[in-house]
Amino acid sequence: MNFTPLSRLAAAVSLAALALCAPAQAGVVLDYSSFAGACGTTLTCVGNTAVSGTALRVTPASAFQSGAGYSTTAITLGSGATFSTTFQFRMTNTGGIAPADGITFVLAQNPTGLGLAGGGLGYQGVANSVAIEFDTYNNGGSDLSSNHVAVDVNGALMNSATANPYGVANCTFSGNSYLATGCMSNGHVWTATINYDGALLNVFLQDGANAVQHLITNYAIDIAATLGTNDAFVGFTGGTGSGYENQDILSWKLANDTSINVPEPGALSLAALGLLGLFGLRRRSARG
Repeated sequence: MNFTPLSRLAAAVSLAALALCAPAQAGVVLDYSSFAGACGTTLTCVGNTAVSGTALRVTPASAFQSGAGYSTTAITLGSGATFSTTFQFRMTNTGGIAPADGITFVLAQNPTGLGLAGGGLGYQGVANSVAIEFDTYNNGGSDLSSNHVAVDVNGALMNSATANPYGVANCTFSGNSYLATGCMSNGHVWTATINYDGALLNVFLQDGANAVQHLITNYAIDIAATLGTNDAFVGFTGGTGSGYENQDILSWKLANDTSINVPEPGALSLAALGLLGLFGLRRRSARG
């Protein structure tokens, strides 16, 4: 098969795209494309958390549920508790008074810590822990909206570094606003990426194929000191109350270094432009 210069250029751009978009794998210690059979083997599932098909259903769409799924063995994190992770989640079958209440990604000293249901997100009361919450209901108090991401410590819903995905703060049944782009309960597949270098925490979130949001930027926190160790049980918690939803984790990857990250915006286009420029130079050289 003969390839034209243009087809060779297209192939080179495709390879560049793959190289830029694929995260390094060196430090990956957990990798779930399916959770089938995970509870009771590689995951400790407590409360109402169970596997549903190939997803980890942190809570089912029923009122007043609380659940958690932790790695069965402790993960040795990098120096200063360095880690990076990416996971996809989806919230469906909303009901009750509103979509509620949300999930957390959690690092904890103990693999069986289960917090309160409802606004407790299955996390409230879990000692020696750090969590990033993805909250879908406004319970008042430190909750500032019905659609936010924030940092919590030692089982307290502190809502530090609170940010609203895509600037959307209110997602309720009123006018079906919860179905809008940017509402975490809209039934879309969301992708979260969390990166911690031992001192600063960054959280990225993406609704479907929409632009990635850098929601929490360089938040200073000492995770190792909070956990009291560099060995952490990692996983997810969730809760429902008078409102509810299926809260599913669809896939999950975790590394004990910072190799899992979001490509810099424009990196792919810059690589493509560079290759196009190289191709142009080669064509001019060929012409003499």
